[in-house]
Amino acid sequence: MTTAFAFGTGCLSNTYSIPKRDLQALAQVTPERRGDRVRVVQRFSTSDRPPEAAPVQASTTIVVVGSGGPRHPHPRASGHGLGKSSDGLAKAAKDDAKFWIVLAALSAVGLAATEGARYDGWARLHPMQPVHLYGPGGYVVMPLAHIDPETAAWANRAIVADSEGPFVALGRAPLNRVGFNYSLLLGTTEQPSADGSEELGFMSHIQFGFFPAQETGIVFDIGLGFRDNQTGNTIIDGRYALELQLLPLSLGALHAGVFAQTGLGVRLEDGVTDGNRQGLLLGGGAMAQLELTTRLALTARAQATRFYGTLVSDISVGLSIY
Repeated sequence: MTTAFAFGTGCLSNTYSIPKRDLQALAQVTPERRGDRVRVVQRFSTSDRPPEAAPVQASTTIVVVGSGGPRHPHPRASGHGLGKSSDGLAKAAKDDAKFWIVLAALSAVGLAATEGARYDGWARLHPMQPVHLYGPGGYVVMPLAHIDPETAAWANRAIVADSEGPFVALGRAPLNRVGFNYSLLLGTTEQPSADGSEELGFMSHIQFGFFPAQETGIVFDIGLGFRDNQTGNTIIDGRYALELQLLPLSLGALHAGVFAQTGLGVRLEDGVTDGNRQGLLLGGGAMAQLELTTRLALTARAQATRFYGTLVSDISVGLSIY
């Protein structure tokens, strides 16, 4: 994701950024054709808003100036074990786990409604669409058709508003994982007890990390799960691991790959002797994603994890926001 993790990143705005590399490419296009297909990324209402510019209409005459407009913008300043169990310890940890899971779910919903839903794709603009440019020294606004390569190189930010000219969305860009990400997955897993039983229990995975490339990511996985043992007492299953994800396979909106992780497994169990354990965790498995938007995907995973000398399976599904 391009924004920091937070509960609310703000409502979506009617302003859009043109990435710098795309602005520089547009500056090489014939001015009259410059608005045919423009890459835009929707901004948030909490972002600074540029000054209003006179809007253009579909009938506005295209004015081409020389070799592409003012070559020098005139900027305007802008402002092993843990020992014997302690009755109630696992139950208290379960309550804490529930709190964090609810918090993670609220974060996932908030991010999906903002970061995941924001428009990131291409739009058709009028060549005379005002473009608000910010660079070293200040700010300038000029029509898209008047931006020359030198001006595009100077600008650190380029912003357009859909209220200042015809704006036709042409389609979202494919799923883009590059940058920070956040996932919440819910499912079930086998949870071993000190009595030797391995029954199914609830398991969640809260993940956050970074994808340096589209197909490769490094995330921190916090697994929180629980069930009741045969005496009716609580088992809390905590898994804390560093994970490598590889997703090289793609077929339209469907993507697939594998992952591997290592970290610490912690079990707390009430009502039994020596029910508390901790030790090295090793795991891995397969994952699939269905892209919903450029920054939002439905993720499903199946994995096997080994800790305390036991191999357990785990399946989960949830949302990933990039």
